[in-house]
Amino acid sequence: MKKEKVSPRYSIWSNLGFIIRQAWKIDKGIMIVTFLQAPILVLLPLLGSYLSASVVQLVSEGAEPFSLIRVILLFSLGLLILHVMQNYMSSKIEWASFKNRFAYIDICSQKVMDMDYENIEAPAGQTKMQKAFNCLYNNNSGTQKIFSQIVSGLSNVGGLITYSVLLLNVSPWIVAVLLVLTVGNYFIIRKNTVWLHRNKDNWVPIERKLGYIQKKASDFEMAKEIRLYHMVPWLKSLVDASFRQRIVWWKKGEKHGMALNFFSALIAFLRDGIAYYVLISQVLAGDLVLSDFVFYFSLIGQYSTWLMGIFNSYNGLHATSLDLNDFREFLDMPDHFNRGVGAPLPEGAPGVVFQNVSYRYSSSDKDTLKNLNFSVKPGEKIAIVGLNGAGKTTLVKLLSGLYAPTAGTITVGERSIPEYCIYEYYSMLSVVFQDILFLPVSVSKNIALKEEKDIDYDRIEQVLKLSGMYEKVESLPQKADTVVLKSVVDGAVDLSGGEKQKLALARALYQNGKIMILDEPTAALDPIAEAEIYTHFDSIVEDKGAIYISHRLSSCRFCDTIYVFDKGRIIQQGTHENLVNAADGKYYELWHAQAQYYAEK
Repeated sequence: MKKEKVSPRYSIWSNLGFIIRQAWKIDKGIMIVTFLQAPILVLLPLLGSYLSASVVQLVSEGAEPFSLIRVILLFSLGLLILHVMQNYMSSKIEWASFKNRFAYIDICSQKVMDMDYENIEAPAGQTKMQKAFNCLYNNNSGTQKIFSQIVSGLSNVGGLITYSVLLLNVSPWIVAVLLVLTVGNYFIIRKNTVWLHRNKDNWVPIERKLGYIQKKASDFEMAKEIRLYHMVPWLKSLVDASFRQRIVWWKKGEKHGMALNFFSALIAFLRDGIAYYVLISQVLAGDLVLSDFVFYFSLIGQYSTWLMGIFNSYNGLHATSLDLNDFREFLDMPDHFNRGVGAPLPEGAPGVVFQNVSYRYSSSDKDTLKNLNFSVKPGEKIAIVGLNGAGKTTLVKLLSGLYAPTAGTITVGERSIPEYCIYEYYSMLSVVFQDILFLPVSVSKNIALKEEKDIDYDRIEQVLKLSGMYEKVESLPQKADTVVLKSVVDGAVDLSGGEKQKLALARALYQNGKIMILDEPTAALDPIAEAEIYTHFDSIVEDKGAIYISHRLSSCRFCDTIYVFDKGRIIQQGTHENLVNAADGKYYELWHAQAQYYAEK
């Protein structure tokens, strides 16, 4: 099926305005130098043409050698000054452009870390992010080369106007032929740029998949599985298959470009041939003297360069504009949550109300959560249980402010989540997810997520004891100052899966949020360590509200209320005692399915 054309969201002029405004904020000097360099690029070849014509005129008039040398030296001095100025400005623009590009990398990185989680998690968001970073991570990226392209465009326009005025003195036909045929040449070249942008979505997902496989293949955490399961041939086949898919599109692009380049070269040949024919005819007819012929002959060659340069510049700016369009579309991805001034946070542990809440992933045609209605009282401890795929983690992400409901409202402390400033709302939560991020810094920094001067070390000791990690940390070479991840830092230590989970719990406790959200917090712990956590659960949670997700039903006994999820719905709720005695319920079924592994034989 033929792919539907999608017009860029922003025009080339909109993108130029955007980049100029941003550059003025980042570095005013780059714009000043950019506009000053263009006239110099026009004067350089024009001064060279005048030099050639002047020398021919002096020789034909029989001028003395001294006069000839004096004219050559004066013109050469002027050319030298212009070249020095041009090289200086080019260096300034190149350096400032490099700095400008890294400013945009920082802007894009900030967007990645700040944007709504569901935007960056969705395949469409991943593609937009990849396309945006493709515009940033090389020296030919749009945000860097745009300034040299502006210089080129301004100089080409200035050169075209100047040379058109001069060539009109010879023949308007020369100008007309050069204009018409170069315009035709431009539209041929532009078709290739449009084709590349229109088909970019065909290979960007391939490149993303290829990058993911290559990243995992070199990931230290994956090294064990790669060796034990003899995954090298399989991974190689995946990489080869992705390369073959990418090469298909590369070949299509080369074939498309080659055909257009042939027609472009043919038109250029006709354009210059006709112009030179008109000029030579005037010389043979005696309408031009030799010095004028040399001058205008030089102008015609340069005129073609200026004229084609205008369209090449526009074509280049158009391609860069398409890149900038990708970049701006990523920056403009809308966020659901409030990042400005929000409602004041509740004083104590807030209540939570889910009212007619549904959620559907952007890549799905079915709701993962369906019309949920339940409430959690201030300070209440609840458990959410169910089979894999029941929607438990999705519920956690909704309450955490990572997802926005597709329908319905989540109220926390009498306010819906979007009414709060999302940064302040995050500070109200202490969350432990299944996937845990650790950085190659000290244990204390991994818990507090701050620099030493801002860390409360008494609090660090307290949360280590509550999480059951204190003795382990005390046994480390530098105690809480010991650096983790020895695969990154020499002399660091590695922690087991259970120890990492305890450290993640310590991090959540250090945050000291008013609601604790624990998504399988003991999955990697041994039964003894798990039992120890449960024994001290009241001390850990204190008077905070707690939402606990687990596959192990035995760990839910301490919760005030248990909600049983199945296919995105709540099918049961109650205490452990009530639910385990309901012989016709899902909880009863799950409990006895697990209990058989612990019962005595």
